[in-house]
Amino acid sequence: MSSSNWQFVFFRYFASFLFILSHSLLVLDHLPVGAALHGLGEVFIAPWAFRERAWDLVVIAVLFFFFDIWGLINTPWN
Repeated sequence: MSSSNWQFVFFRYFASFLFILSHSLLVLDHLPVGAALHGLGEVFIAPWAFRERAWDLVVIAVLFFFFDIWGLINTPWN
């Protein structure tokens, strides 16, 4: 990582932690919490990817953020 700003590096590592946690929850069938944490991880990885000019990650982060929101809206809560 060539980022000189430590906040963006923190965002990257925090997003990775959220992805690990959210994927674990999704596998264990905790869909609403897992999807919400995955969307939050996308929010944290996007600024780092934008700063590093990793445009593929920016596009993926935006797409998955909207898919996570759509999944949360369509999740049966009963």
